[in-house]
Amino acid sequence: MHFKALIILSLFLYQKSYAQHSVKDSILISLKTKPKPYLSLHNRNTFIQSNRTKLYGLVGGVELDKKVKLFTGIYGYGNDNRTLLVFTGMGQDSLYRNIGTSNFSLGIEYKFFSYQRVSLAVPLQIGIGNVRYTFREAGSNRLFSQKDYVFIPLETGTNAYFSILPWFGLKGGLGYRLNIGKSEATKLSSPYYNLGVYVSILDFVSGIQDK
Repeated sequence: MHFKALIILSLFLYQKSYAQHSVKDSILISLKTKPKPYLSLHNRNTFIQSNRTKLYGLVGGVELDKKVKLFTGIYGYGNDNRTLLVFTGMGQDSLYRNIGTSNFSLGIEYKFFSYQRVSLAVPLQIGIGNVRYTFREAGSNRLFSQKDYVFIPLETGTNAYFSILPWFGLKGGLGYRLNIGKSEATKLSSPYYNLGVYVSILDFVSGIQDK
């Protein structure tokens, strides 16, 4: 737990060293500008106990001064992670264990570098959600047991953007997602990465309406 917290702290200090001299003042100035609403999709390649999986999110909020984004989001795994457990010690020789999560988050993203089409940003978000462990009998797929745990995800990292169109571009990022809660939830703490495209839904709709 302390090691994971140290990783997050190191990431934050590293990013801050590359930001403007006074991040606080820059954010406060941006907060005084006219907000622009935005809506987009997020995705994460993350890990469940060494198994790679995808985490998806729908986020919406406001962008200020093309530098600061304040947003809320809903996240969940694209597919529940399924693992066959043998000699479980739970009264069954073999069970399928499915792990799924869903959570609500609040976040801020600060763009600390921008040049032509390229920009770099630091996201920070915290949320609350649910982890569900479902166990099914391997032979019949009958439900054996189900357990739910509350967890608090804390996430930070670095995102890089390359704009192709006003509403579309390439995106890559690295970071860490720390899950705080019961031990079953903390086992899901993991680094993440994403590499793909980003779509600004409201900018896309606005561009169509202007034509």
